Amino acid sequence: MPKVGRSEKELRSLKREIEIMRGLQHPNIVQLFDSFETDTEVVVVTEYAEGQLFQIIEDDGNLPESQVQEIACQLVSALYYLHSHRILHRDMKPQNILLGKSGVVKLCDFGFARAMSVSTLVLTSIKGTPLYMSPELVEEKPYDHTADLWSLGCILYELHTGTPPFYTNSIFHLVQLIVRDPVKWPDTMSDTCTSFLKGLLTKDPQKRLSWPDLLHHPFVADGVLVVSDTCVYSPLTVTPSPDMMALKLQQVAAKTVPTPGESRLLRKAREQTDNSNRGKPVGSDNGKVSHRGIFKFLK
Repeated sequence: MPKVGRSEKELRSLKREIEIMRGLQHPNIVQLFDSFETDTEVVVVTEYAEGQLFQIIEDDGNLPESQVQEIACQLVSALYYLHSHRILHRDMKPQNILLGKSGVVKLCDFGFARAMSVSTLVLTSIKGTPLYMSPELVEEKPYDHTADLWSLGCILYELHTGTPPFYTNSIFHLVQLIVRDPVKWPDTMSDTCTSFLKGLLTKDPQKRLSWPDLLHHPFVADGVLVVSDTCVYSPLTVTPSPDMMALKLQQVAAKTVPTPGESRLLRKAREQTDNSNRGKPVGSDNGKVSHRGIFKFLK
């Protein structure tokens, strides 16, 4: 990656991403083997992956539930590992899931990832991709690792049905759907799969299916690889103590700032729409939402 044309902030962010990846060792996370710098470039050496999950969706539309279940188990394994190390990915989407040999899926792109200190229980900075953002994120409320679990639900729903749970050609409408509208559940989805995705796609983060209960849901219970690490202090994968919950609620209250008018997300969408030569909605392509357009919205 060339250093030329990148700001100091961008280079610092890149180095933070490399440092996060350097400490990750999991079969469902792309492994970083080495990194070094020259005068003009930052070089990273990673394991090779053969394709993108995003391309499978574009080519096939959707997948059989048995394959969705296999992918779900692997992504749950990866997220359990990250959250047990107090790391939030914050940009879960099909483009950031690569395909290795024999159908192994590997989570990549930790450019938005954040390692949370033990004293930090909620975050407020908006990171991610609107199609896969949780309600608390699009409303600019404090959030935690359960925002990743909402995004996981969106990805699995899309793999099963062919479209994300909330999908429209207007960013303004998309935010409203995420916050207000119920998810439409197809008849082709099994009761077990529906139960699992309903748990992940619960709008209230306090009621969302999370650790450790998530591991024991019958949709994934027999297929999750738990890579334990006893050295991690206060992992996000255990039930918080009453004292920890009280502290978390204090941080939520302290970080919750009323925002008059529309959120920064909507304001940015409006600006991009107004600046468009043809006045198309953000991420649109001849009246239809483009995944790639939405993907780039907050990059």
